[in-house]
Amino acid sequence: MIQELELLTESSTWKSRPVNYVAGTWSQIKARIPKFELSDFVEGDESAVNPYYRTVIRLPLTAMEHRIPIGIVSQSYTLAQHSEVAELCIDGLIKGGIESKELRCELGLSELCEWMNFRIYFPDKYNYKSDANDSLNLRLECFNSVEGNSRLIIVFGWLRFICSNGMIVGETIAEMRDIHNRHMELKKITELIKDGMSQIEKDKLIIAEWENHQLNTEALKIWINKVLAKKWGKLAACRAYHICLSGREVEYKNPFEAALPTEKGVIELDRVPGSSNGAKNIYDVSQVLSWLATNRNNAKEKTDWQMQIPELLSELRSY
Repeated sequence: MIQELELLTESSTWKSRPVNYVAGTWSQIKARIPKFELSDFVEGDESAVNPYYRTVIRLPLTAMEHRIPIGIVSQSYTLAQHSEVAELCIDGLIKGGIESKELRCELGLSELCEWMNFRIYFPDKYNYKSDANDSLNLRLECFNSVEGNSRLIIVFGWLRFICSNGMIVGETIAEMRDIHNRHMELKKITELIKDGMSQIEKDKLIIAEWENHQLNTEALKIWINKVLAKKWGKLAACRAYHICLSGREVEYKNPFEAALPTEKGVIELDRVPGSSNGAKNIYDVSQVLSWLATNRNNAKEKTDWQMQIPELLSELRSY
């Protein structure tokens, strides 16, 4: 019997399709991850088989479901099962010294389950405590697709308790762009994660450096206009600037006004959860960027922005 999971309010999209999230223990989550198989790409039993493509089929989780085709792939394609990838992530943490019973997990699946975002939360002893008594929870994040449209990515991310903003501080543990070919080696995920746990303390040192780097307002303006606007667009840059100054979200008074992001006329909106009355250091700016990134509706864009935060802050420090 499949146990009940917590249905999360978080939602996003992957290739314009809804992604919904649930949370629970690993044993609960494991029971909800669908399996897939490769089948001939053919119209019917008596039809000729396409020699160049195969069909990816989602298998039913319950007696009430049916097999459903979710995509076509090349004949050289190797299927990376969500369930196997998730199991290897768990194994990597266990080999790194963490007991699976301590782990809270979250599972995000696209509408047809072809794309997965699997998250594992570390025990509290791995948390980062800021000077302002702010807590960041460490989690392992995995992104995988079974129909070859997205690469497998595994990273350590940090989630801010007070507002659920996420960011990725260190280097990616594994980014396998060509995992779905005949040379795929999923087994190495376990060792990569175990070895990657040495990165945790490096992440904490980087965050501590951000806290110790005081913010210069003029440098912030230059960075917003030259760097952030180019990378994330003028609207995001304008929002970031005003959240750094006042802790409030803003919207343009006149979207067609020709002005730099820091000079645009704005209307102040609600206070951003967990924001300060003015960013005092690079860490404060990191949380503003994390807010903007985490609130992107597109799942891929959200992760891409979260991964870009350290590089953006590195450029801010240079001004």
